[in-house]
Amino acid sequence: MNIRKVFLTLIIILSLIGSGTILSKIQSKEADQLLETYGLSNNTRYFDINSNRQIKDFLTYLDNRYEKATIQIHFDNKYEADQVLVWANNNIVTQPTENGRYFSIDDFAGQVPVVVLGPDSTANITEVQGNRYLKLDDRYYTVIGEFKNYHQIEQDSYYLTTGINQPTATGKLKDYRIIIDAPEHIIRHVAKHYHTQMYVPKFVTTHRNNRFSTIKEIVLIALMVLIGIVANILVAAIYWRQGKSTHLRDDLLRNWIMNRSIRYILFEVLLAVGVYILLSWRAFYSYPGHFAILSLFEFILFMVSYVLTYLYLSRKGIKRG
Repeated sequence: MNIRKVFLTLIIILSLIGSGTILSKIQSKEADQLLETYGLSNNTRYFDINSNRQIKDFLTYLDNRYEKATIQIHFDNKYEADQVLVWANNNIVTQPTENGRYFSIDDFAGQVPVVVLGPDSTANITEVQGNRYLKLDDRYYTVIGEFKNYHQIEQDSYYLTTGINQPTATGKLKDYRIIIDAPEHIIRHVAKHYHTQMYVPKFVTTHRNNRFSTIKEIVLIALMVLIGIVANILVAAIYWRQGKSTHLRDDLLRNWIMNRSIRYILFEVLLAVGVYILLSWRAFYSYPGHFAILSLFEFILFMVSYVLTYLYLSRKGIKRG
């Protein structure tokens, strides 16, 4: 392999690493944003219900009326400032934890609440035989995890599951600020049903203002892919010129180029797989499947550009001949 092909191969490797690293940066930013809001999306609204009815009545209404919808609720206790009750019906976004785990859907369906702590929480935690428990109103709740330390925000709250069959659902609705993350039409229906006004949280406004903040990274990924395509075009041109310099003709020339092209493609497969394994090991991806799709997409574009260049030069050579 001459110096030009070595140089172009290095460029291809760097383009693969560059695009994968930028994608990791995008997903890290998204993960931090989710951590900042503990999984709540930009569809989130908050409201108050001045009612003595219990939380489980509200959850029963949501569960019966919107059984197939994806809804997440946070109940911010107005009198216990650091306490947040969490409920979700069909899906919940996994959050980064320093240790342990975040809630799963099964945690809301059971009868025993579990706890995830903010790293700065001052809740009444007791440790027994290596297990941690939150002591609250003479009850003990198992601590299953602790959030990743995110320095940009205060993280002194503790998060308890709630559910229709859980003791945390016996609190009165009027004692909580209710934060709902659901499709827009469900939010409107809930507001109408409970005769309340919905408000937009500050974090939603901030995130909407920053919704185009990843455009620069997306453009850089496209640039990395374009650089890899150009490098593959130049490699194909080099192989073509080398084949012509051998003075082989017709089938002999095609076989020569085909043999080297297959070897090169296999070599690039190994490069792509190697970069994928390296970055999967060293970089953070909240959605690893996206990185796999990006890597496959890049490889296909690289191979298409290589083959099309070869076909173009072949036809051009035939016309000249």
